[in-house]
Amino acid sequence: MKNVTALALLSGLFALPAIAAQDAPFQHEAGLEYSANTEEFGDGIWDLNYRYYIKPVSQDNGPYALNGFLAQTTNIGAGYSMFDDADTDTIRIDGTYVFDSKWFVGAEYNRFEIGDFSGNLYQFDAGYYFNDSSKVAAFYVDGSDDFESFYGAEIRSFLAFEATTGIDLGAMWTHTDNDDIFNLNADWYVTKAWSVGLGYVDDGSDNDFAAKTAYWLRMSDAFSATFEVSKVLDSDVDGFGASIGIVGRF
Repeated sequence: MKNVTALALLSGLFALPAIAAQDAPFQHEAGLEYSANTEEFGDGIWDLNYRYYIKPVSQDNGPYALNGFLAQTTNIGAGYSMFDDADTDTIRIDGTYVFDSKWFVGAEYNRFEIGDFSGNLYQFDAGYYFNDSSKVAAFYVDGSDDFESFYGAEIRSFLAFEATTGIDLGAMWTHTDNDDIFNLNADWYVTKAWSVGLGYVDDGSDNDFAAKTAYWLRMSDAFSATFEVSKVLDSDVDGFGASIGIVGRF
């Protein structure tokens, strides 16, 4: 049944007619996404999300996938994810307040259930937008009594190009009780809709490279379909990571 549901969503999105959509500003964004490994595509994760921006967000500013990040404005969001294969459900609420000075503070709450076990996660972050397309931030995560807290820092910057749309660069350091984790990411946006990228993670005991490509298909003024395929390189992981979703902006 899960395979049928996922494939029905996939077929339905492909069947939608693509038109010359108008890139109007938006303040509400809602999405539904399904992601899984292609080896077991029916055992994936459903994610339902919503976000409200206090000021209108321009879709003319950079790639479609980065409009929210580049807006640099106060926002609140909520979401629900379900992973049947692991009997896991998660509810989340988050918000970020951006000051006129471009400093910002944020918080996120997650309530999760894994079988008969349930718990809470809390994240707090603060940072600064040091130009129109870049930020630096620090974060702290804690949770239920048996959860080991961790903290870290990140930097992210989008560099616009003349011939293509630009490149989104990111780096993150996370300190845990066991080790330090380093993440690097680069997504080159060939167009506003299509990107190809590379990611790298080193957790102290192992490291992995991943390649990915994503596409944002405008279906109408208000709705778009999103697609992403990724592959962990030089790894024992079989198959590809794949996700498909629909996003509404209004």
